Amino acid sequence: MKGITIFITLSILLFGCKKEEKTADEWSKLAIEKRLEIDHLIASTPCNDISEWSVFTYGEPYSCAPTYFPTHPSIKDKFDKLWADYLYFDQAHTKAMIAEGVIIDPCWGGEWFHHAPIRLECRDNKASLVYISELDVEDSEAEIAIIYPRIEKYLSELTCESNEGWTYAMLLDTDCGYSYIPYKYANNDTAIQADIALYNTHRANIINKEKPDCNNHKNEAFDSIVCEDGKPVVKTKGY
Repeated sequence: MKGITIFITLSILLFGCKKEEKTADEWSKLAIEKRLEIDHLIASTPCNDISEWSVFTYGEPYSCAPTYFPTHPSIKDKFDKLWADYLYFDQAHTKAMIAEGVIIDPCWGGEWFHHAPIRLECRDNKASLVYISELDVEDSEAEIAIIYPRIEKYLSELTCESNEGWTYAMLLDTDCGYSYIPYKYANNDTAIQADIALYNTHRANIINKEKPDCNNHKNEAFDSIVCEDGKPVVKTKGY
């Protein structure tokens, strides 16, 4: 009888304390609520001297969507706690999506953009991150005039010995199209990665503001990269 009592007691403890499983939507709502708390904490912290603030970054520079926040030493402990909670909910959301059969596509590295803010500002007594998308067309055109010659120099100096190991990056054009830039990851050329990302983001800012008619534009699809006369040449094909 005593053994039966112990078994029942253990069963109640084990099964009674089992955590309730949450759906992906439920985890998502918890993560969103925590992000809103982070935004409120930052917005409620007065910004008088921007030199006291710094940019918190999470994620690799060329990942799908790096995260950035303005942070201040006075809120560091609260921020760190909220951010840890957010990451827990966000990661649980991802796991729940996978458990529910959702297929999460990996990031495709063909299009490089500059996600990071270009500066910090105090606006209306609040710390704000300023992005390229907020610049005027003239400002982006001026930056492109500086960046593009470096891309041309990269292409002029590019050499190859075989067709192996080459991939490409996409460069936005002025006419809603794009071109393909040969690139070899083994070379680890972070400078050209940064230049192409900056160029694309400034070009996208111009296109978004000028809104050209892109309905009739047709692009060629990437086919291969062939080493011809010591230079990597991109081959394209029609869709």
